[in-house]
Amino acid sequence: MAQPAPAPVYPTTESSAPAKDNESVLIPLISAHEDNFYLAVSDAAQASVDQQGIVDQVRESMGATHAKILVGVDKKPNNLKGAAQLVRGLLLFGDSDALSDDWLEHGKDRGYVGKGWIVVGVMLPERAGAPTEVFVDPGRNVRAKAEGATERIHRAGQQYFDSQKYTQGIIEVSKASATELRAPKKAMYLSLQGWGVLALVALAAVIVVFIMHQRLRRAHAATKRAQRGQMLVDLLRQRALRLEKYRAPLPVAEPNGPSGRASEAINAVIPSLNARALLLAQNYQDGGALSIEELAQMEASFADQELLIAATKTLNTLLEAQRGENSDWKAIVLTHRERLEDTAQFLNLDDVGQLHCLPQLRTMIIEHTNRLDEIQNWVQASAPRQQSAVQVLDELWRMRTELQENLSVAITQARDARLELVDSLRQRMDADGAREVFSDPLTTLDAALVRAHTLTGENLQENS
Repeated sequence: MAQPAPAPVYPTTESSAPAKDNESVLIPLISAHEDNFYLAVSDAAQASVDQQGIVDQVRESMGATHAKILVGVDKKPNNLKGAAQLVRGLLLFGDSDALSDDWLEHGKDRGYVGKGWIVVGVMLPERAGAPTEVFVDPGRNVRAKAEGATERIHRAGQQYFDSQKYTQGIIEVSKASATELRAPKKAMYLSLQGWGVLALVALAAVIVVFIMHQRLRRAHAATKRAQRGQMLVDLLRQRALRLEKYRAPLPVAEPNGPSGRASEAINAVIPSLNARALLLAQNYQDGGALSIEELAQMEASFADQELLIAATKTLNTLLEAQRGENSDWKAIVLTHRERLEDTAQFLNLDDVGQLHCLPQLRTMIIEHTNRLDEIQNWVQASAPRQQSAVQVLDELWRMRTELQENLSVAITQARDARLELVDSLRQRMDADGAREVFSDPLTTLDAALVRAHTLTGENLQENS
C-alpha cells in the first residue's frame, strides 16, 4: 500500500545564502549492499549497528520480493525532522538510483521513489528508552500483499528497538519490507525459431546459449566487482583519515587496566592498517578489472577499519569526563545480565549436576548480579561518583572475561560428558559465537582487541 509522499525536505534550487555549520545535514551514503539490498548508515549510527550482520540476515528474505530495497539509518541528534525526512534526503542527495527520473514534474503527485524500489528510513534515538522512528516509502509500482502491510513493517522491529537491539530491529524491518511488499516480476522470454530438424543443430544452439550466458554472467560479476572497488577506494581513504584523527584514549589513571591495554593495542596497529588500506585504494584508483581476491583484500581492510573506528568511538564515549546518562553503559550491563541468564539456563539442563564447574558458575551468577546492580546505580547517579569511568569499564571488562572463561570451561566439560546443548545456547556461551550474537559496546571492544592482536601478529610475520 503506497503511502502519501512526505513534504520536500530540501529546496530544489540552490540557495545563495551561506550555509551555517549548525544547519548542515549529512545524508548517509551506501556503505554495504548485497544484490538488491542496499544499506546506508550514517557515521553517528555506525557504532550502534552491525552492518554486515544486517546484510547477511536480510539476504535470505530478498527472494520474497522483486524490488530493490534501500534502508537508511541515522541517529539523533541531527537536523532531520525524522525518518520521513531521512528517506527524502536519501532520495535527493544519496548515491542510489532509487529517485524517480521524473521527480521534478510528478514527484508531488506520483511519489519520489522510482519503480521497483522500496526506501526505508530508520531514525535511532539519542538516548536509550526513546522511540525509534521507522518510515517506509514504496515505489510507484510496488504493492502491498495484504491490507495493513505498512503498519506491520513499522511494528516488525519495535520490540528490539525498545530493548536497544538496533541491529536486530533493522533486520526485522528490512525483512518485513521484503515480505509485505512486492514489485512486478520482470518476465524473461526465450524464443526459439526453426523446426530443429537436425538434433546436432539443436544441441549446438543449446551449447551456444549456455556459453553466452556464462560470459554474460562473468561480465556482470566483473562489473559488480569494479563498481564495489570504486566505492571502496573512497571508503578506505575516508576511514583512514578518521582513524588517523580520532585515536583511542589512553587513560592516565589506569594505564595497565584492560581498557588501557586495549587502547594501546588498537592505536599501535592503526598506522599499518591505514598504510595497507591506502595502498589498496591507490592500486585501484584508476578502475579497471578487479579480481575476486583483490576485492576480498579491499573488503577485509575496510571491515578492519570499521571495527577499529567503532572501538575508538566507543572508548572515547565511555571514558569522556562529562558523559551524563549514557546508553552504552546500560547496553553493557544488559548484555552481561543476558549472558548470566544463559548461564542459569545451562544450570537447569538435565544431567549437568555431574559437572565440576557448577559451584563456580552459581557463585559467579550471584556475585556478578550484585555488582551489576551497583554499577547500574553508578550509571544512573546524578551526584559525583567515587569510581571513575575507566575504573568501572575495567571492572566490567574483567567480569566479562571471567564470565567467558567459566562458560568455556562449562562447554568443554559438557562436551566431555556427552551432554546435548541446544545450538543457540552453545553459540551464545562460546567466545567466538558470542561476538556474532551480541553487539553491545564491550563486545565490540573485545572483538576489536582480538583483531588488533591478530593484525599485529600478521605484521610481525611480514616483517620477519
